[in-house]
Amino acid sequence: MLYNPDETRQQTRDLWRTCFGDSEEFMDVYFDEKYTDSRNLCIRQNGKVVAATQVLPYRMTFYGTVQHVGYLSGLATLPEHRGRGFATNLLHEAHRRLYREGAALSFLIPQSESLFRFYEQPEHGAYWTSVYRQELPLDVSGDGDFSKIEVTRPDEWHQDMYVFYRRMTAELPFMLHPSENDFFAALTAADLEGGYVLVARRKRRIVGVCLAVQEANGKVYMRTLAIGETCVRAAFVHYLQHVCGVDKVYRRFCLPGSLKESQPYAMARVINVPRFLSAIATPNPGFQLHVGVDGDTDIPENNGWYTVGNGRVQLTDSKPDNIVTPGGLAAMFLAAQPLVMDLLLDE
Repeated sequence: MLYNPDETRQQTRDLWRTCFGDSEEFMDVYFDEKYTDSRNLCIRQNGKVVAATQVLPYRMTFYGTVQHVGYLSGLATLPEHRGRGFATNLLHEAHRRLYREGAALSFLIPQSESLFRFYEQPEHGAYWTSVYRQELPLDVSGDGDFSKIEVTRPDEWHQDMYVFYRRMTAELPFMLHPSENDFFAALTAADLEGGYVLVARRKRRIVGVCLAVQEANGKVYMRTLAIGETCVRAAFVHYLQHVCGVDKVYRRFCLPGSLKESQPYAMARVINVPRFLSAIATPNPGFQLHVGVDGDTDIPENNGWYTVGNGRVQLTDSKPDNIVTPGGLAAMFLAAQPLVMDLLLDE
């Protein structure tokens, strides 16, 4: 049976409203700028969408390579239809789709401790916590003189803001890079919260872009920051201190999970083991590893024993000492890195 895409979109939006309780204005942003029919997976009962998730594509810089990855957003099931395995089925289909599309990894951001435990289960993808953050006040005392930097809060946002942002972040070694649509959707969503979209200029030339929000706890957070000069950060902090009447401005920094102050943020699992390991091996020919992957019920093609060396990845008959899940393999390499994941509409 064929279903009208507009009807599917509306029913998915109704599902989102029921399960997440977001405002109509936020859902306008999400369903106009993030959602597409082709990236939505859903389950119907009697013609009605009762469970859905969106598999959003991202470009990721990783160990000197560029990888296609997926971000799973909005996984939800209507309350009266829970406990029937619909979420499990959607996750399976999302992982198979990403595998067919050539993705290396899948990410998601749980909103509670119970959801972290949910996604760790093999039937839900065997995800592991792979990205950590720490909230810190920004110390700009050594950032330099910002007296010649002009900070404004423009009434209109133009493409040159995204062009600058992309240029400043393109070479970051570990980052999920938002598209232009993602960038402006995040600005719009933050604006709904009374956020501050700021542009810094020196002699009319853009030298910084900042998105900040004063959240419910009263603290002002920089949700993203792209600067061409160190002193620009100080200019943004000074501006926010003045207009918000605060002494400190905070940033949630991504950092290695080994640090005791770190807090779990995002989970990941490998979608294609040879592709993922090759992304590490190719730019690092001296890297060597003997590892096994097991417990991937969604993509059993990943299960096996692998050797990495001389820039190559090969299957082997030699059993390794270290055998991990697809989430464990992701965490092995990601949790040690400060992976930047901004502008995902998750705050």
